[in-house]
Amino acid sequence: MPSGETALPEPILVFDIGGTKVAAGVLTPDFRISQRREIATQAADGPDRVAARVVALGREVLTAFVGDTGVQVRRAGVASAGQIDRATGVVSYATFHLPGWIGFPLGERLSHGLELPVAIDNDVNCHALAEATLGAGRSYRHFLLAAVGTGVGGGVVIDGKLYRGRLGGAGEIGQVLLEPEGGRPCSDRLTGCLEVYTATSVMVQRSGYASVQEMAAAYASGADIPAVAEAALWLGRGLASIAHILAPEAILIGGSAVLLGARYLAAVTQRFAEHTLPSHREIPLIFTQLGADSGLIGAGLVASEAS
Repeated sequence: MPSGETALPEPILVFDIGGTKVAAGVLTPDFRISQRREIATQAADGPDRVAARVVALGREVLTAFVGDTGVQVRRAGVASAGQIDRATGVVSYATFHLPGWIGFPLGERLSHGLELPVAIDNDVNCHALAEATLGAGRSYRHFLLAAVGTGVGGGVVIDGKLYRGRLGGAGEIGQVLLEPEGGRPCSDRLTGCLEVYTATSVMVQRSGYASVQEMAAAYASGADIPAVAEAALWLGRGLASIAHILAPEAILIGGSAVLLGARYLAAVTQRFAEHTLPSHREIPLIFTQLGADSGLIGAGLVASEAS
């Protein structure tokens, strides 16, 4: 893991809560993940039961880490799907991937259960902060991170700092309108949103493969998968619209879509160029560098900021 440019003052218990899985571990001062574990989110059970499982997972990680190192952990950082009000730790909005989460005091529940101060932010904001600090965003003052996975979210970095917007609601690129008439249903009676055309979960469902890993392996070996080609087309169009507003120096693509590789990135880039002004066509589209642990790293950075 890259480390020389910056370091954490102490180890931090970190979580990445998504619509499909929850990852946890301890982020050490040199940005390594110790005692990493994962569980299924089981979001349909509701936020109370998910929070209880997250607390149990965190306690398991802490017990193992302290047992191995003898070092106490004094704070926690959380990257969570949904719009997060950082000041209160409340989920101000969540899509259908996290039913019942709107208004849930996630930060307070986790802090009480873990008996630690908890800093919490949107998961893609955490991805973006990690990439800005240690990954593909280090060379850019302004960039957009598009996380394409179970859902689609965005992180906006301006002048090297995250732009969170009102109640943590900035960066919801998954709700960018693509088809105003007759579009696929999305969250809260919205239709035609970018997320329901471009998420890897949608690709898997429409392609018939058992998992994104299986689909990505077939695609990388040259298989013609119309669902991937269609999703790349829509993502390129959507990112073109966003680029005309933000004019970022780069667009980073992360999430499980990275598994689709260079062929997918080239297809998205082609469609992006077809729908942008000449002044925006040189904006590079690149994959993120930190992989599946970027949310955990970002959660630790958020907790470090709050200390």
